[in-house]
Amino acid sequence: MNPPAIRNNAIKRRYELMQGDQVLAFADYRLVGDAIKITHTEVGAGYEYKGFGSMLAKQMLDDVREQNSRVIPACEFIAAYIQKHAEYGNLVAAKR
Repeated sequence: MNPPAIRNNAIKRRYELMQGDQVLAFADYRLVGDAIKITHTEVGAGYEYKGFGSMLAKQMLDDVREQNSRVIPACEFIAAYIQKHAEYGNLVAAKR
């Protein structure tokens, strides 16, 4: 089986960590100017404590960087992830 991969589901305004057609975790967002405001992160029932939340955060932040965008970490999980992983600190936009 392939490793989980991220997709930006623009219709639902969320990043999804997928394995096949199964959503393992997701992060809701809103666009605020040129930044992506992450408002909520959730790991699916039965997938908790397996590292999927961190995998989602890393891949999502890598995608934000690749798009030359910024992030507003309104979600506590994403804010804590960025605090623990200083390499993403430069992606943080001013709070709005």
